[in-house]
Amino acid sequence: MLQITSLIRFSSRSAATLMLFAGLALVCPCVMAVDKGYTIPLIDLAQETHRQVVVDREKGQYLGHPTTVLLEDNQTMICVYPKGHGKGAIVMKRSTDGGKTWSDRLPTPANWATSRETPTIHRVVDAEGKKRLILWSGLYPARLAVSEDDGLTWTGIEPVGDWGGVVVMGFVEPLKTGKGHYLAMFHDDGRFIRAEGAKTPIFTLYKTLSTDGGLTWSAPEAVWQGSDIHLCEPGCIRSPDGKQLAVL
Repeated sequence: MLQITSLIRFSSRSAATLMLFAGLALVCPCVMAVDKGYTIPLIDLAQETHRQVVVDREKGQYLGHPTTVLLEDNQTMICVYPKGHGKGAIVMKRSTDGGKTWSDRLPTPANWATSRETPTIHRVVDAEGKKRLILWSGLYPARLAVSEDDGLTWTGIEPVGDWGGVVVMGFVEPLKTGKGHYLAMFHDDGRFIRAEGAKTPIFTLYKTLSTDGGLTWSAPEAVWQGSDIHLCEPGCIRSPDGKQLAVL
């Protein structure tokens, strides 16, 4: 089992720089021997500049929280991120060579500038095989943008219901219950799940479902609640046999 740093961001006084690692490999000569009471190897890629690609830089502006989607050609990638720490206008860039080079900032719908939380981007396919990209923007209300031409054009971000959450969505996972069926999850601490919400010591993980290829989503249902630990920003992997989902 390897812990690999695959995405970094950092800032300085003069500029913020958004960087991605390209062409990651599992075999690396820079395994660190760190005595922290466990034996999982740690690999530090920070000094391997040949793996790093500068995606964006703007003097005096924090740039971070990028999410990407890789299209079926295994070359085209779309990256979205906010101009700010979570809250800020959504920026979009495109790569056609697997992340080695990136376009300039691309035109986006005007109301993407109103995003209040980190955007996330996902591939979805409906029951008829229509491919879409969807982009989420969180807090209340959770909002969604849709592209039906692989990210060339987009709708504005529009509310999906009378609910919201922090960093909507953590993941969007296809289900085996039917074509075009998806599960998505996010978390909230009481502030954004509904209008006029208030912060509580309880963190809740929510799930929401789509049966129409990601266009509409069900009212959220609580999957887990607790105050002893703050589980947040869930991710998901499927077991090798496809029968189980592990949420991390």
